[in-house]
Amino acid sequence: MRFRFVIPVTILFMLLMTACDDRPEDVLSRGKMEDVLYDYHLMQGIIDELPADEREEKAQDYINAVFEKYGITEAQFESSIAYYNRHTKELHKIYNNLKDRYTAVNEEIQLVNGNNDMMAIFATGGDTTNLWNSAKLLTLRNKELLNKESFTIHADTSFRRQDQFILTLVPLFIKESRNDYDVSLYVGLSVLYTNGKHIGTTRNINSNGLQQLTLQTSKDEDIKSITGFFYYKGKKSTRNFCLIDNISLIRMHEKETEKVEEVVDSVKTDSVTTDTLPKPVERRLSPEEIRQQNKSGEHINIQAAPSVRTPNKIGPRRRK
Repeated sequence: MRFRFVIPVTILFMLLMTACDDRPEDVLSRGKMEDVLYDYHLMQGIIDELPADEREEKAQDYINAVFEKYGITEAQFESSIAYYNRHTKELHKIYNNLKDRYTAVNEEIQLVNGNNDMMAIFATGGDTTNLWNSAKLLTLRNKELLNKESFTIHADTSFRRQDQFILTLVPLFIKESRNDYDVSLYVGLSVLYTNGKHIGTTRNINSNGLQQLTLQTSKDEDIKSITGFFYYKGKKSTRNFCLIDNISLIRMHEKETEKVEEVVDSVKTDSVTTDTLPKPVERRLSPEEIRQQNKSGEHINIQAAPSVRTPNKIGPRRRK
């Protein structure tokens, strides 16, 4: 005879939670760790924008302000980083939530300050088009096949010679340690002409903030395609990656100068007599205007009525 042992659902749930929650006491919960990392990385961005001579002196004070906000110590933070580094699934969930939060904040900033896509062309005019039709937010990690993105845009009839291209992006470096300065984002933009020639520009970026790459094409060559790439290089010993947000590729047409054609009159001016030119029509003053001029002291000549009158069907008519 077999006996069936039944475990109550509540006890089973408690056992599962105990088995899953193996965090040491000095390790922050996943929710609190996410909040701390959110402010921590924002503070790192502020530190990166400080002048070089002030960065080392003020960096620790800025980081300590984050720890004080959440009532933790630097030792707790570092032990929590070490714990979540061993539990990659948990850390992956944290950084996915951070990406969503950073995206939401960026969208709010756009609503207040306007679309960042147009920041590249505020000071310019002319015919502009945003050619970027891929994702505006990319995530690059320091792993093969995950550390690079490239794009190609083939030219059509709307492309012209002397077009200017402006690639705009906002990188955000996510680093576990504030000492991880050995991270870089390489960005490239190039134009291929129909004759096989090409021009290009690249930039090595290692700080947060708005970045722009500008490329001016030739007035003598037809454009075949636009290509570009994003390549991230970080430390393999620590967990780090780069968010590339608000990507746009603006194409600007060269302003065409208006040609003013001289119109030559077939009639010579000296052959036209002044009698044939229409005389300007003088506007008669209203009674109110006459009174205002009299008050101002200006003298108005009023022509006397002619003495000769000739009758007509309607009545007497004055003749000048």
